[in-house]
Amino acid sequence: MTEGFDAVLFDAGGVLWDLKPSPEDLFADALRKHGVAFDRVRLREAMNRADRLLDDEFATLDGSDESGFWRSYDGIVLEELGAGIDVSIFAGELRSEFREAVTKVENWVPFPDATPALEAVRRKGLRTGMVSNATELARRVLRNLDMEKHFDFIVISDEVGVRKPHPKIFGIALELAGTVPSRTVFLGDKPATDIVGATRAGLRGVLVDRRDTFPDSRFDRIRNLDAIRHIL
Repeated sequence: MTEGFDAVLFDAGGVLWDLKPSPEDLFADALRKHGVAFDRVRLREAMNRADRLLDDEFATLDGSDESGFWRSYDGIVLEELGAGIDVSIFAGELRSEFREAVTKVENWVPFPDATPALEAVRRKGLRTGMVSNATELARRVLRNLDMEKHFDFIVISDEVGVRKPHPKIFGIALELAGTVPSRTVFLGDKPATDIVGATRAGLRGVLVDRRDTFPDSRFDRIRNLDAIRHIL
């Protein structure tokens, strides 16, 4: 154990795993299919802006019909790019491509800093857990990436019947970790879903902001998991 913490909890997508093709790649392909000229830097900035504007709304999604949310998201990005495309048609096509991509186990790959960070946590004698708003696909991804061995426990929303940011899902993780909120760190990539949820449950929440989406965040923020050494 370290002086400050007993356990470190990780989100999955965006923190430990990356999607290939990425959401940005999928958006770019959809724009090309509609004959829209664009700059990748501007596209990245537009998607970051949509993430910021809709972060609170993202936290309210329940895993059922999310089409309205993604139509709004795509509309913001298209407006930022000045693309004169029917948003409903574009969003429907992109949503179909995205669903196909995320459901393939082989499309999820670990960030290069993920395994070293998990190993560093274990070397310190801390318990490690994963807390994710996900389906059983997350367990299949873990097995495919041979990452199960790095965790003491896994908490998946579909299995426990509650999603972040609800404090109950963090409470389940704390019980499995055998510790209290004040001695637990949670690392996630969505402020309203992950960090607000964790801090309301009493944990220390740290935002992993790989794309520099939230540069003005009021929360503790790191750009990658190499920086975890500064937290523990």
